[in-house]
Amino acid sequence: MQQTGDHKNKRLFEALVRDHQGQIRAFLRRLCKNHSLADDLAQDTFLRAYQKFGSLVDAKSAKAWLFQIAYRTFLDYVRKENRRRNLSDLYLPKPESIEQGKPSIKMDIEQAMNALSSEQRAAVLLNLSYGLSHFEITKALGLPLGTVKSHIARGKTALRAFLTAYERA
Repeated sequence: MQQTGDHKNKRLFEALVRDHQGQIRAFLRRLCKNHSLADDLAQDTFLRAYQKFGSLVDAKSAKAWLFQIAYRTFLDYVRKENRRRNLSDLYLPKPESIEQGKPSIKMDIEQAMNALSSEQRAAVLLNLSYGLSHFEITKALGLPLGTVKSHIARGKTALRAFLTAYERA
């Protein structure tokens, strides 16, 4: 009888990965600005999710649950790297990601996003790019609701100020 339950859980987990892997990878790519690192972190995220799949109580919160694991995986990586080298090295734009002689709004918005703190950037991304509610973001980032609201408001204000300055230029 146990084998049937395990098989069902495996199918449910496979569906969960299929439904959310693109968003998780994109989220991590935006956080760490390195595609291969983001893919490694996404793989770690789904491995951790598989190991903790039994702790997922409500299937409706699966998306927020996965983003929480992804964000914590990212933070774990940052903490480890911080011990090895100066954290600022981690956030420098990679030369291959910059088109030579072609400044663009996309690149400028990316720089504006990178100027936000990692918590603000994560909250804004989860809200604007992935459509998570403030409550879902509290679960994903492990932050109080007021803090999430503040991060989103301050992040949007900074991005709005940047875009206003960009339009004037």
